[in-house]
Amino acid sequence: MTLSLRERRRQETARDIQMATLDLAIQRGLEGVTTEDIAAAAGVSTRTFFNYYPNKEAAAIGAPPAFRDEDKAALRNGTGSLAGDVKLFLDRHMEVLAADEPVHRMVGTVLRSNEKARGILEGFQNQERRDLTECLFHRVKDRQTAAALASSSVDAIIRAIYLWEHRDDLSLGAALDVIWEGMIQASRLLAASPR
Repeated sequence: MTLSLRERRRQETARDIQMATLDLAIQRGLEGVTTEDIAAAAGVSTRTFFNYYPNKEAAAIGAPPAFRDEDKAALRNGTGSLAGDVKLFLDRHMEVLAADEPVHRMVGTVLRSNEKARGILEGFQNQERRDLTECLFHRVKDRQTAAALASSSVDAIIRAIYLWEHRDDLSLGAALDVIWEGMIQASRLLAASPR
């Protein structure tokens, strides 16, 4: 999809504001930064800041990459094994995240010290769970099963990012592989348990 010049500029400005927020937050802590500080560092007015973000916590989080429409369509219409198609879907999303690793590390630093920012990110994650539930429902035809799969998938991404942040020897993709293996083992244990 080709973006208009206006939309590209809008995304660039949003990104500039996010980067200014993260840079200042790393230096001073997010609590020690004002929206006026952020606007000045980003080279925009305070009014422009508020046209993009409602507060500094939202600016620090930015717009996390959503699941791509083409990846959701491939998962919804997939003909391979469900596990294989879900893993491919997650791998593709991790590739998107890996393209911006330094920003994710900075966001992680802010999240560890700011509860409001964590709440904003959780809102994005909940929306992704709902969207993925709808996608998987077309495939598995049971809403509760789709919701469980969607929650497990989003949680796998969250856990993979956490593992990646705490293990210097793992890429995001490798961290997802570790988490995925744990999910498969857990699923086997649940399937083998008597009801």
